[in-house]
Amino acid sequence: MGRYLGCYGEPGVRSPNIDAFAASGIRFENSFCAAPQCSPSRAALWTGRYPHANGVVGLTQGSFANDLNHDEKHFAEILRDAGYDTHLFCVQHEARSPERCGYTTDHGRGVCTTVTDHFVEFIGHRTDADPPFFAQVGFIEPHRPFTFENVRPLPPNEITVPPYLPDIPELHEDFADLEATVAYLDGAFGRILEAIRSSAVAEKTMIVFTADHGIPFPRAKMTLYDPGIEVPLIMTVPGLLGGVTHQQMIPNVDVLPTLLDLLDLPHPPNLHGRSFAGLLRGELYRSNEIIFAEKTYHIYYDPMRAIRTNRWKLIANFECTPWQECALDYFNNDKSVVEVAKALNLPDDRTLHPPFELFDLRKDPYEQENLADNPTHEETRNELTCLLRTWMQDTNDPLLDGPMTQGAYRKRMAKFKKISL
Repeated sequence: MGRYLGCYGEPGVRSPNIDAFAASGIRFENSFCAAPQCSPSRAALWTGRYPHANGVVGLTQGSFANDLNHDEKHFAEILRDAGYDTHLFCVQHEARSPERCGYTTDHGRGVCTTVTDHFVEFIGHRTDADPPFFAQVGFIEPHRPFTFENVRPLPPNEITVPPYLPDIPELHEDFADLEATVAYLDGAFGRILEAIRSSAVAEKTMIVFTADHGIPFPRAKMTLYDPGIEVPLIMTVPGLLGGVTHQQMIPNVDVLPTLLDLLDLPHPPNLHGRSFAGLLRGELYRSNEIIFAEKTYHIYYDPMRAIRTNRWKLIANFECTPWQECALDYFNNDKSVVEVAKALNLPDDRTLHPPFELFDLRKDPYEQENLADNPTHEETRNELTCLLRTWMQDTNDPLLDGPMTQGAYRKRMAKFKKISL
């Protein structure tokens, strides 16, 4: 979903329930994920550790075979061990199984309306006498192919295409379907809010709304440009004042330590994230001056790392791969990529990742002009590169020592070596 919501300034997007939740809750204007793909971002969110350290360097489903390292602690596991009931509604994509995450009850999958039906039934039966609970309610929407059932898409000519993409008819049509999907899930989210607020545990329940990465369009999902790593982060916390917007940069690895602080539970010793509970409580808090993001695998090996300040973004690309990863499903998944590529008609030397990309976000918020080879900005590039390398060293990033493998390679190589005549 990225921040494709009315409360984050997207014109014409029908998200009244999420917008109202943001208006009455605590909204973070500059929240970012650690990775622009599903599994690595979710694993970072729920472990408070970067993907290159927690083991989920790529997708977890099927033959991709990535999984959390055996000693990683998922938020659900931490809460289960602290006496919470842990419930999964629909999507978890950060491990090979719900059991590995620490969920005691899996309520099944489905479209957001079905998932909401299950959650409404569940919350309606909770009482003060029950143990505390954690529920991850993971909607599939707005993943492609877009699903919006009875919601009617807006006319494409009423849709605004982001300035970092060409203004072509195919994108207006594609964004119309995205907007309808957001409207569809917004209705389901509204039902969830109402069910919680009318439940017996309403006054004790913390609600956190977020997403795993940016919108499924070129220069967004699967890239380290801002539209790929920007996510919503909105929460309500019993006892804390709502109607507040914070401007500080918040990476999603900071969410887990924050929730543990708010629940008065101890932190695992190896966290990369840093709690912002002090910010929520109006206490002493040191803002993040820099944040980091990464990509290693999605469909294929595409290692890159990024550092971002309030002004600058540096992306280090470690392989000569295409500028935009795409799938092979033209109509359901990647029609936009093909049509954008045709509209841009990039020369050959701009269709592959350069070693470095440097953007001045104040002057160039849509990251269109790469300043990495501009002599005027050489000192900035070098300073950010050194800071990025230090972070990789401090977090034991294997990429510093050579190409990284994922679960698929290890499983297939093991099988290959076992075959004999």
